[in-house]
Amino acid sequence: MLTATGRSGKTCVDRPSDKRRDDKIAGMSDTGRMDDAAPEMSDPEDLALWALHCYCPNAKRTPHQVVSDGNNGRILYAARHGALRSHLDISDAQLSQLLEFGLLERDGEKLRTAFPVLGVREMTPLRAALRRLATPLVDAVEKPTRDIAAELRHRGLRHSLYAMVFGYALDLLLWQQLRAEAAVPDTTLTAERPWWNGAFWAIHPPRAGSSGTNFYRLDEDLTLVAVWSEATLRRLDDLATTPGMAESLRDRHTTVVTDPEGHLWRVRLDDGRSAIPLVGVGDALDDLASALAAPVSAFLLSRACQEAHRYVSTDDRTVATVIISHELIWEITEQLIARGTCTRAPQGDDLTGLLLLLANRGS
Repeated sequence: MLTATGRSGKTCVDRPSDKRRDDKIAGMSDTGRMDDAAPEMSDPEDLALWALHCYCPNAKRTPHQVVSDGNNGRILYAARHGALRSHLDISDAQLSQLLEFGLLERDGEKLRTAFPVLGVREMTPLRAALRRLATPLVDAVEKPTRDIAAELRHRGLRHSLYAMVFGYALDLLLWQQLRAEAAVPDTTLTAERPWWNGAFWAIHPPRAGSSGTNFYRLDEDLTLVAVWSEATLRRLDDLATTPGMAESLRDRHTTVVTDPEGHLWRVRLDDGRSAIPLVGVGDALDDLASALAAPVSAFLLSRACQEAHRYVSTDDRTVATVIISHELIWEITEQLIARGTCTRAPQGDDLTGLLLLLANRGS
């Protein structure tokens, strides 16, 4: 999921709550696919224990921590269908903050959670439908995925296939294509929405082994793109905060960067070429990634996607499109990996394959 970041700090939109981080979730295989949930699985009565997601690339502060503070997660769960304030254990200060962050709506003495809360009853059929609907899409994107793999091999960058497919084509260009059709919410900050704007939602069970995408602006014309998981997020954050990172990436004599924790990052190949793909410059990689994203955005904009919308409880179709897109890109990526068309996300010591460099056009 898209995350906007700057030199002064990071905004994480898809990181699970610390309250849930060590929980074991039933119904998930160790392959990263969420199996159909067992009938007896129940939803936690605290949204801080759910997976929280935000499509808000311009956010100054996302709602994640607010949900996790105190008993806010329990309040928001209890108010998901509406509740009288007198029936909720909520102070004036809590109410003020939850209203300020757009997490509660107030109608007289009645309060209602202001974002979609999708539990087992919604997510099980939604994921089953998307698993089926994704199959012809995977057929359509196999060729551009193979073409990206061939181009990367030609450049000595075969380690970057997962980042190009998921992080760039599906978690960046796809959103650009949907924004061009006004199919996703406006994320511009306003006086009414000073902290974040866009879409925020809670799901249970979370999807195992899923990735997100963070963007760290290094200087006026270069952004570091990092495709992260829970296992790699901290190390990627460390790299992004390395002093002089932009200069090191441009220096043809620098082959390795050492982050503040002492980890070594390979930034150049033995022949002097960058070990990190540069995207956003309008070359072959951009064209191929756009070709991969195109059939996915066309599906999301079509009537063929209507089935998935039935499982998302919101009157705002743009918010529903974000939620469905989010699940769909994970499903497509998993199926590409299962077919052997895409590699898995790099793990272990060498995480350079999780990185991309994005040229900031018009800076």
